[in-house]
Amino acid sequence: MKLAIGAFVLATLVPSFADAHLFHRMYEPPENQLTRDTRLLQLILDDPAERFDLARQVWDGTTRVRVKPGGFRKWLVRPGEPGMVFKGDYQVHRWSGSLKAEAARIDQRHGTMLATRIDAGLAQRNRDQVKTALREMYVVLLGELLEAVWTRLDDVETVERLYPFVLRYYAVNLQGHLNMRDPGAAAAAEATLAALARALGDSETGAPPAPEAFARQRARLVRVLTESRARS
Repeated sequence: MKLAIGAFVLATLVPSFADAHLFHRMYEPPENQLTRDTRLLQLILDDPAERFDLARQVWDGTTRVRVKPGGFRKWLVRPGEPGMVFKGDYQVHRWSGSLKAEAARIDQRHGTMLATRIDAGLAQRNRDQVKTALREMYVVLLGELLEAVWTRLDDVETVERLYPFVLRYYAVNLQGHLNMRDPGAAAAAEATLAALARALGDSETGAPPAPEAFARQRARLVRVLTESRARS
């Protein structure tokens, strides 16, 4: 389930995450193709060469690339096979989707206009517009994943597979922005993520989940992220 991405590997999460019992045995949260594509899109948007053509291809899912060994400046190569992603039954599958398709799904379900805004931002070469909408997309994705964890809270083994992706979704597209632009919200989010993990059951110790605590912290995290987005 854990997919290495070479030079993409994000910095180790803040110590508060490691305080949660579930993650004492984890080096870092796992990747899937969705988070890989997101990180790559961010790197391309930040590149001074302004490779908006490649950014659009990654967004559309028409090109799948990875960083060559040696780093971003040695540029990119196509991966040997499609990446992996959690699907609706929360098993790992090959994924032929795209960030754009995922944004369109969210738009249809939630009445947002993420796909349109990101398409327009790429066409206008507007990095900030793309990044803002992408962060909003991840707030929704994080909320959906927390809902999935909540509905399966009595299945400890499934929860232990799912919850690490909550940390990855937060880390890949929200953590850095909050640390720089809204440190108060970052501290609150990180404390809440640790509290959420403590509310999960533990297959090793047999500790049961704490549904009321999880529901309370889940609502708090969504509120922190939503309020921070409104201030941005």
